[in-house]
Amino acid sequence: MSLLTDQALQIAPGYRLQWESAQNMFVLLYPEGLIELNQSSAEILQMCNGSNTQADIIQALEIKFETTGLENDIVNFLNIALDNGWLTQQT
Repeated sequence: MSLLTDQALQIAPGYRLQWESAQNMFVLLYPEGLIELNQSSAEILQMCNGSNTQADIIQALEIKFETTGLENDIVNFLNIALDNGWLTQQT
């Protein structure tokens, strides 16, 4: 699947982003198990709420972390998440 830059991203049906205090990290839950997320991945997935496009996510995270140059890393992660079925895009 190809990332559409002008379409909003959201967590795919069957997946749920959740904080696990026992593991002290965010995880992505699905019926067969869970995916442990590092801080960067969790920050990106939290922005995938069905309202934000790729550009919105990049802009918000660069503002939040007071930096620039995050685009490549964010786009790479979004492509991986989309390919793995963790995300969907509203069309």
